[in-house]
Amino acid sequence: MGVADLLRSAHASAAMAFEERGVTLSCEVADDCVVMADPDRLAEILANLLDNALRHTPAGGRVTLTAGCSSDTARLSITDTGEGITAEHLPRVFERFYRIDGGRSRQQGGSGIGLAIARALVEAHDGCIRAQSAGPGTGSTFTVDLPLARRTDGGEAR
Repeated sequence: MGVADLLRSAHASAAMAFEERGVTLSCEVADDCVVMADPDRLAEILANLLDNALRHTPAGGRVTLTAGCSSDTARLSITDTGEGITAEHLPRVFERFYRIDGGRSRQQGGSGIGLAIARALVEAHDGCIRAQSAGPGTGSTFTVDLPLARRTDGGEAR
């Protein structure tokens, strides 16, 4: 599956929700490459990450999907201009049922499993996922690295 198509599809699927909340969603693909992965699970990973970004980005904010490739890895990133994450919470954001804001209920802040599901799916594809933030008010970036599909002698990905 090509990462450009994957990102464009995720963008199209989420665009209406972002528009309704007044958050700008953009998509930037530097390189297109092919990953050997289940397209439905990759769509689920991106949907969970986009949902998380939308939940934590106020109206007037921005969320950007980006993709690029190295010699052996596709890198997909979702960067938001939202609340940000303190250093103490970063190591735990992918834990099941973990919520940074303990005062949020499930109705206000989600179930606390979306990021855990995203991590499990990424790892099932031999990839890795990480979160970065400079702290409160600085936004966050969630990055997924996935191995590229192997090439056959003809140069096409399998």
